Amino acid sequence: MKVHEVIELVEDYGANTTLGDLARSIQKEKIYKCPKCHGTGKVSVRYNAYPSGLPDSGFVEDWKYKDIECDLCHGEGYTEHEYKPRMIQDGWE
Repeated sequence: MKVHEVIELVEDYGANTTLGDLARSIQKEKIYKCPKCHGTGKVSVRYNAYPSGLPDSGFVEDWKYKDIECDLCHGEGYTEHEYKPRMIQDGWE
């Protein structure tokens, strides 16, 4: 978090607001931690970084990872609904 963002939060919520109050105010009804990104809002995706269109012997693989926004929680890290694996939803534990 940057200094100007903290200053904006103080201006919006007041200097006497605690971090807990601020978190509850921003989080609102999103109380369940996202099972896909584990609350970070990002997921790692594996991709082949070897440029397409270049000749290779077929054995060249340059796999790398990049973080993208979680599509389940839309980068928030928390959701309004509790998501469980299908087996638990169907009664299997």
